[in-house]
Parts: sequence; structure tokens; C-alpha cells
Amino acid sequence: MLSQCPHCQQTLMLSSAQLEKIKAALASLPAGKTLKMGCPKCRQPIELDSAGEVAGGLSAGVLKDVLYSDHAGDEDQAAIGIVQAAQKRPQPVRLPPDAPKPPDISWLSSGVFSEREIIEDVPHVLILAADEEVRTQATMAFGEMGYQPSYVDSAEAAIEKMQFMSFDAVVLHSRFEGGGIDDSTFHQHMREMTMGRRRYIYYLLVGSEFRTLYDLEALAHSANLVVNDGDVSHLPLILKKGLSDYDELFGPYIDALKHYGVK
Repeated sequence: MLSQCPHCQQTLMLSSAQLEKIKAALASLPAGKTLKMGCPKCRQPIELDSAGEVAGGLSAGVLKDVLYSDHAGDEDQAAIGIVQAAQKRPQPVRLPPDAPKPPDISWLSSGVFSEREIIEDVPHVLILAADEEVRTQATMAFGEMGYQPSYVDSAEAAIEKMQFMSFDAVVLHSRFEGGGIDDSTFHQHMREMTMGRRRYIYYLLVGSEFRTLYDLEALAHSANLVVNDGDVSHLPLILKKGLSDYDELFGPYIDALKHYGVK
């Protein structure tokens, strides 16, 4: 499987979920077709064949070993010549597309949002927030939606609690463990969770670094919803909007999985 960019030799830090998606895409490739992806560092296109090799040449890992080896054979030297010749050709400049703008949340001030709520069972939410305001607003927001809240004092306690209890939603304040979201043990636990469990948990992140209801930012952090600290007072309304959007987008898919017994 691809581990380094064949252009800039940058190590590709791919998550388990991303690797699984690449494997699935490669497995479904039609004969003779390639999978195209871009290097996050140099932005050059990378093409993989169905075997996970760099299309038309060496795999990324093998390529690096051969280029820096003093004992390359004739076949390897020929491959090096082809690669080096290709790298000397002018490459088109490919600028990344502009990121979507954060959503308009001016409607928060009116306090009006229309939604339909269907609650069949009593769902449970795990709240990880040392900040009293965040904890109170999260409890109120999920309480209005019929969720039963649970609280913990540490990331370790939260991880242990999730081993013995199923939660339909989880709220994490980015400063819960004292550092930031990138240093959070619990956040890393959520990112590494198997999809059989993760897809049924609504994961909400709250913090000063987030932009409220910015779906692209939520996706980048493997979450379903992000809320800025400054908008916490509107959390009940924001949650209703977020859950409504989530049900509309993923509801039919989740129902289909349950119908076919997929967990």
C-alpha cells in the first residue's frame, strides 16, 4: 500500500479509515483503470493501479529504496531513468480549490429553527466538559431532545465507561484534558474507533478553535458537529439543526445497514 509520495518522497500519514477507503476503491477499480489522489504536501497527482502500485512504475516505498540504493540492478536503473525523465518534464501547476465558506449562522439570534423530532427510545449522551457553561448547555440541549446525560472526570474514565455502555452521542470540550484537541487522548480514541460502533455515535466538538456548524471542519476532525465557545449559549438550537441535517443525510443509509444486519 502507498506509504510515500513518489514525487516529493513525503511520508503519507494516512489514518486507518483513509487506508480502508483506498483499499475499497482499489478493489472496485475496472480493469485498466487507475485511482487518482493528490499528495497533501506537493499537490502532485498520484495514480495507483488495482494492486496499489504507482501506475506505470514502482510502488512509492520501492521507488524511494531504489533511487537511494548503490546496488540497483539493470532493470531498476532503467526504471530510475524513466522516473527521472518524467520528473524533469514541466508539471502543470494545480492549485487546490478554495475551501467552502463557513455557514451563515445569523438565524441563531432569532432562535427559530423548524425541525421534526421522532424519539423512539431513550438515547444516552456522554458529556466530557470541565467548563461549567459548556456542561450545562450540553445537558440542556440534549435533554430537550430526550437524551439521558452521563458525565466523567477524565478521558480514561470516559473510555472505560464506553466499553460497558452504548452511547448515542458524545460531547467533548477541546480543553477537557487541559491541552488542545490534537493532544486529546479521548479524541484520538474516537478517531480510531471501528466504524461498526462509530457510525452510530453523534460526536460533537466544542472549542474556541472551531467555527460553528462548519461541516468541512467537523469532517476534518472526524466529528459530526463543531461549535465555537462563543455560541455555546445557542447550543440547544444548534444541536437541533445539526441532528436534523445528520438524519436527513445519513438516516436512510443507517436504516439500510440495520435492515441488512450490518453493524
